[in-house]
Amino acid sequence: MVNSMLNWKGTIQAVLTLILMAWATPVLSSPTHHIIDVRGNVQVKKSQWRSFNKAESGMTLSGRDKIKLGNNASVRIYCSNDNQQTINKPGTYLVSRECAEKKPVPQLCEKCNNDSIKM
Repeated sequence: MVNSMLNWKGTIQAVLTLILMAWATPVLSSPTHHIIDVRGNVQVKKSQWRSFNKAESGMTLSGRDKIKLGNNASVRIYCSNDNQQTINKPGTYLVSRECAEKKPVPQLCEKCNNDSIKM
């Protein structure tokens, strides 16, 4: 009886662990951004919040979160792509647009487009 009880507890624990891992994996794998500096009236609305709240340095943001700036306000964000983005115009901004991955501009070389060079 004791052995079957231990196996049952182990099975429940394993199932709960798998459920937790399945729930946490998308959250942990999504890019995170951090507010570095806040000046003036800056508010944040996380995707799971119903309204905007005061932004503070150190806050973690996801790409689905929004930032709202009042007049004479600015915010600096450290984006997951290792770039810093400063927003300093009044309005509401989607974090994923402000911290979008910048694709490198292809650089053309003179030899690459020269028809006189035969390979």
